[in-house]
Amino acid sequence: MYQALSTTGLELIRKSHGFGPTFGPRFSNHLPMAITAMQRLGASPAQLEKEYQRAADHLAQLGEALGVDTPALGEKTHNADFVEYYRSMLGKLGTEETLRRILPSLLPGISAGAFHGVIRLAYALESEDIDELSHALAYWSSGFTPLGDLTFQQDLSPEDDLNQALSVFHDHIYRKGIIIDHVEELVTLEKYQAIASQPGSLSLEVVARIVLTQYSASDDFTLLHGVTGFQALLSLLPFIEDQDAALHYFWQAYVAAACTAEYREPHSNEKLHSDVIADWSHWFEQALETENDHTIKLTYSCARLYDYLRLPETLYAVKYRLENAS
Repeated sequence: MYQALSTTGLELIRKSHGFGPTFGPRFSNHLPMAITAMQRLGASPAQLEKEYQRAADHLAQLGEALGVDTPALGEKTHNADFVEYYRSMLGKLGTEETLRRILPSLLPGISAGAFHGVIRLAYALESEDIDELSHALAYWSSGFTPLGDLTFQQDLSPEDDLNQALSVFHDHIYRKGIIIDHVEELVTLEKYQAIASQPGSLSLEVVARIVLTQYSASDDFTLLHGVTGFQALLSLLPFIEDQDAALHYFWQAYVAAACTAEYREPHSNEKLHSDVIADWSHWFEQALETENDHTIKLTYSCARLYDYLRLPETLYAVKYRLENAS
């Protein structure tokens, strides 16, 4: 179903390494992720080149390394130093050992770049390119956004946890900014402590259902990133020893992001969309025709999620996005 990654695609991804991971007011550089997803959906070399040119016009240059031997997590000015740091580590240890060593320290900051750190790393794994892996790890590390220690409440369900949090922040007005600005503001608020505890037990299927149905109820831009971020985490699980902790860190970040979304209505399981028939070839073509990198990445993420969990909510989410794509 998925197309192989091409020489053209890899060349464009490597060419994109002259750009930094963000531009403007911390907007994420989607280019290497978009190129990877487009290839998987069957994009032509011409479509890949067009996407590169479209994105390159507004991206910022990477900048020079500062010569920091041990860059600090969350220090955005250390991004180029992180690239060199991880390139050296990957060269010595290989991909698997590097990820097994590094991911436990990165997971508490999975909110980085509104999930774009984990998303870029998952996509970089598909490229099997040390340079792209270095840039992906550097983005997550320099954008590291911890939300506090994990705390648990044993009698709390994931649905109730999310709905309580959404109730607390339903009418909150955030300062002007983008997703990650609002998440960073959220954790400074006194009332955030009232929602900081989370369920003692989570499962991949339950979290997936919630993430997918909240998105499908709204087409909310922030909640879309919850879907793509969750799929990225699933891709990294083989390299994570404590997968339960990884899921809890994702849930912490997802609830925080959901509390900053435009759509903050409570989650409901009343409408489970089981009547959609998978039509991936057609959906892949539709997604590419939109030339919208969020639509393309969501479609690819939903396909991978469906491979993994076979949830009907996945089919509805991608169909819903494509029907509403402009």
